[in-house]
Amino acid sequence: MVFTIPTGNEEFDRQFGGGIPTPSLVFIEGEHGTGKSAIAAQIMNGYLTTKTKKNVKLLCIIENTVTQYIQKMKSLTFNFSKPFVRNQLIFVPIFIKNAKWSENNSEKILPAIQEFINQKLTLVDGIIIDSISPMVINSNNQSIMSFLSFCKQVVSKGKTIIITSHSSDFSKTANTALIGASDVYLKLGTVIVGSREVKTLKIIKLLGAKDTPESGFAFEVDLIFGIKIVPVSMANA
Repeated sequence: MVFTIPTGNEEFDRQFGGGIPTPSLVFIEGEHGTGKSAIAAQIMNGYLTTKTKKNVKLLCIIENTVTQYIQKMKSLTFNFSKPFVRNQLIFVPIFIKNAKWSENNSEKILPAIQEFINQKLTLVDGIIIDSISPMVINSNNQSIMSFLSFCKQVVSKGKTIIITSHSSDFSKTANTALIGASDVYLKLGTVIVGSREVKTLKIIKLLGAKDTPESGFAFEVDLIFGIKIVPVSMANA
């Protein structure tokens, strides 16, 4: 059964027809600086504060160290310190100190992450990968398709997976497969309005929404209010 989880941001939830469906496979695509981590954090915040289930636990695979990630999220108004201390958030940094990176080693990252998730699956309600870029830099389409199949299996077990990615991470073939397999696919960008740059979000796909969602919207990441919807027509994007 699919439920809708409010994110805690009324404006954001209104654009999504009530919130984010769960369980679901959520892909958030965009270039650097388009707000991918902020959108993922807003969804994470919803899962951690939902009243439909107590003691929600999330596995977070991140590029930064735990301290760097928590500080970065605090700067975006998301305070994940308490969930971390309460063991609601399990952080796994990808970049390990003194680790030697090579093309051969990086090919093994995606299968290793898949195995790690599989081991932790019974302990968590959802998985966040922010971002998948370091894991797929030397992965071929076959490895990516295998991981995608694994993600769908995880979702079928009642878990939600949220993945952020850069637009250039995948081949055209893999990207088409990702859109087809995902339950929620969001594409982020930026647009200049006068002298002001705002971020844009287009809802390419959203299955299981409680109400009819918008096709997209413009937003800013306010240091006081968090994600703030701005009245800019998506037609200008």
